[in-house]
Amino acid sequence: MTRFGGNEFTSFSVPLVFCGRYFVLEPGNPAYLSVFLEVDGVPVFEVLKNEPVQNSHSGVSKSAAGIVTVSDRTTGRFLYKVRPGYRTSIAFGTLHGGEVSAHITDTKLRVAGVTLKDGLFDGVRTGVTLREDGGLSICSTLPPIVATLLATPS
Repeated sequence: MTRFGGNEFTSFSVPLVFCGRYFVLEPGNPAYLSVFLEVDGVPVFEVLKNEPVQNSHSGVSKSAAGIVTVSDRTTGRFLYKVRPGYRTSIAFGTLHGGEVSAHITDTKLRVAGVTLKDGLFDGVRTGVTLREDGGLSICSTLPPIVATLLATPS
């Protein structure tokens, strides 16, 4: 079990990074998705186990249908929206005003036409980094502070 930000995570993967945000997936029925960014060495959650978390860095809301939407608090720019469930779907806002879709399960990640299977977090890598222009990097290295946060046992 790993604990960070006062929260416990058992088996998990970090399938995506977008705009400095780390998307942590815990397998389950339904899977739990948490999203955080690192600010001065401390995780700041926007989504915790499928639920929105209010914070000073982003605008976070949840619709009646359970969709969590996150925007930049300063500019108001749409960043992403999450529909949690068995097959969690995420729509990411791009610099050009479009969207890039992703679907995540506990065994598969599909983003922008790329599918990765069985990519478990190993303490050093993540599945995909999605850039704001819609480009991808696969098996990106996590920044040391984030790897440390995620690898610290409780």
